Amino acid sequence: MKMILSLVCVLFAMNVQAKSVEIMSYNVENLFDAKHDEGKNDWSFLPKDAPGKKEACAKEKSKYRRNECYDADWTDEKVEMKLAQITDVITKERKGLPDFLGLVEVENGEVVGRLAKKLGYDNVEITTSPDFRGVDVALLYKTSDSIKKISRAEHNVPVDYPSRNILEVEFSVDGHPLTIFVNHWPSLANPDSWRIKAAEVLATRTKEILAKNPKMAILAMGDFNTIDSNDPHPFKTVLFKDNLFTDAVVAFKEDKAVSDEAKKKLPEGSYYFPPKDQWNYLDHIFYTSELKDGTAGLKLDLPSFEVYLPSFALKELKRKAGSDDEKNHVIKMVPNRFNTEAKSRADMGFSDHFAVVVKLNYPDPAPAKVEAKKAKPAKNKKKK
Repeated sequence: MKMILSLVCVLFAMNVQAKSVEIMSYNVENLFDAKHDEGKNDWSFLPKDAPGKKEACAKEKSKYRRNECYDADWTDEKVEMKLAQITDVITKERKGLPDFLGLVEVENGEVVGRLAKKLGYDNVEITTSPDFRGVDVALLYKTSDSIKKISRAEHNVPVDYPSRNILEVEFSVDGHPLTIFVNHWPSLANPDSWRIKAAEVLATRTKEILAKNPKMAILAMGDFNTIDSNDPHPFKTVLFKDNLFTDAVVAFKEDKAVSDEAKKKLPEGSYYFPPKDQWNYLDHIFYTSELKDGTAGLKLDLPSFEVYLPSFALKELKRKAGSDDEKNHVIKMVPNRFNTEAKSRADMGFSDHFAVVVKLNYPDPAPAKVEAKKAKPAKNKKKK
């Protein structure tokens, strides 16, 4: 009898435990291979002697871009160094790989596949965007009994210049429905209306999914290239309308359950713009109400949110503008941005963005079922 009671207690304890999956979004800053993709303006990421490079560089209208193109000597050796740098960021100071890794600013499946192999992922979903430079977004994940891909799609952003498609992948996480969007919206050099278009594509598709399956948990991540001064503002006028999405970084800062100490560890942004000495949150994780209240089983673990700051990928930088005191002020948490001209990993840097990370929790009744199945035969044993 004591043995049976002990088993029941163990099963109950296991039944109330929660499992989690970790999600990371990272703009890796120009992960290009050293081969020319037909029809794409990737000449600045090719070896200096690549066939057709000089002729293509000559067509650049900007003198700065033209000289940059001529001087660039992007080789496969440098590609390998770049892959090693990204691998260090994702693995060196963290325990295990994220279950889902969203990548922004990648060129194609070949170079992302090489990164996936280094990291240990066996699944890659990548867009085939019309972007003129050949820039895409990708999602990496591991095959497991818990995570199963259901479907994938990509959505064009209808603006005046070819942009990056939005990647959509639907999963089942231990039976719980989850859709992940990976975004890289039009840059800030473009009109605010272009990012409004991107927001409308994301919002419209999200509403379509929820109309079909109200229990679908939806998360959108990536580089949204949006700052507070944008007007009209794509978050305020589209994504946040009717409480469709919640911004994890804003919710983290406002949540009373999150300690002040944790909040103070957040940097001023995920991206630092040196010319204006300006921090911005370009990288976000947005989530729908299903992930807020856990009605679909999956629930966003807000205290787990972080802007990931690997110690080796930071750079100290002195201010260039303002008073003498400000000029001597050292900024400690600036991303050590990627340098294409570097000849060694020590000088190459990593990315001009920080990664953002969060966990999704969900109940795990499975162990109890497994243990119960194991325990059942014991009842049928014959007495000696």
